[in-house]
Amino acid sequence: MPTFVVKTFGCQFNELYSASVIEMLERAGYEQSRTLDRVSLVVINTCAVREKAQEKAFSFLGEAATAVDASRIIFMGCSATLDQERAKRIAGHEVHIIPGSAGIEEVLARVQAIAACAPAEPMVPHSLFPTADIELVRGCESYCTYCIVPRARGRESAADAEVVLRQAKDSIQHGFRELLLLGQNINRYHWSGGGLIELLSALDRLDGEFWFWFLSPHPAYFQRAEVQRLMQLEHVEHHVHLPLQSGSDGILKRMNRRYSMADYDALAGAVRSDSRWTLTTDIIVGFPGETDEDFEATVAAVRRHQFDGVFLAKYSDRPGTPASAMPDKVPQKTIDERHSVLLQVVRDLSLQSNAAMVGGSVDVLVLTAGASGDTFGKSRDGRNVWFEDQGRLSHPVGSFVRVDINHGSREGLYGICST
Repeated sequence: MPTFVVKTFGCQFNELYSASVIEMLERAGYEQSRTLDRVSLVVINTCAVREKAQEKAFSFLGEAATAVDASRIIFMGCSATLDQERAKRIAGHEVHIIPGSAGIEEVLARVQAIAACAPAEPMVPHSLFPTADIELVRGCESYCTYCIVPRARGRESAADAEVVLRQAKDSIQHGFRELLLLGQNINRYHWSGGGLIELLSALDRLDGEFWFWFLSPHPAYFQRAEVQRLMQLEHVEHHVHLPLQSGSDGILKRMNRRYSMADYDALAGAVRSDSRWTLTTDIIVGFPGETDEDFEATVAAVRRHQFDGVFLAKYSDRPGTPASAMPDKVPQKTIDERHSVLLQVVRDLSLQSNAAMVGGSVDVLVLTAGASGDTFGKSRDGRNVWFEDQGRLSHPVGSFVRVDINHGSREGLYGICST
């Protein structure tokens, strides 16, 4: 039996594409291997957003090249777009390159031809159960000055709304309980029926027991009225991830983010108008030209909005981006110090947010069932939840349960299932 290895680096898009490739190969009679020893095919799905992820991908490519002929290696994703020549130098000119701009249909067709297996229609991978990942927008045209994605993923391309709704309906009928719509700037989505909110409203009218949410909206393309409409939908998860990046108007302008702090405050205020909803964000520390005053403005914004979670990154140059050529680079020591200060603020806020849930109860979607009695899931407002089953009841993955919360930490909530 032929064997294969799929190695994935990076974002939710890559997880979706890799899962789709894995299921196609398994249906064709391939067996997934944990090692490169005597493997028949290697697929490396890469990320270039962070230098560390990119270097790991090229390192693994080097390992694969010592174990497998280059003609049996597929190098795909963002790094495949940006540095094809490096991949060929490492693995050989016969390595198969699939650029990050390729959609799922093209990826599956290319892998199918290389692996000599039967064609496969794009479908939601069951291995992601109980979450159905559905691609809505591919590519990006916002051109934030620090970001490599527009070069790596190409111009924006929107999925057909009828296809999206059919995928969602089929997923619900097959037992999926969470629909996750994906797009680099997902609220730039447009179709004949309107924009993103109109599509989400159509999704909300589908029959079945399910939740849905989406990643990631861009504040420049979101209106307060749209947030308010979103919060009225029946099946939506009570959680908005709204990337801020910096609390300084000056830095936001240098980043080409196209919104001010006043704009962001209005959107965040709409989310915070309902205490059932959580708000999370992304922050970059140490962008070129960031002064002490700029950094303090970011700390103040984080405190003001009491974010329930923050994905905090240290700025690093990405080749070819406008920011990489900017003067006034912040010294690495200063970046590290600022990151440490803000990280403590973020951790304190996460603990405060989760501790406030103690004594209450939350609806939870079961994601993994623990053999020792501890089960893991996510609450409707996006928090991690670990719980014990009262009376040792068994709750399968994909079920909805009610959990009484008795402890909160920075990482999430802990409790006992009462249903």
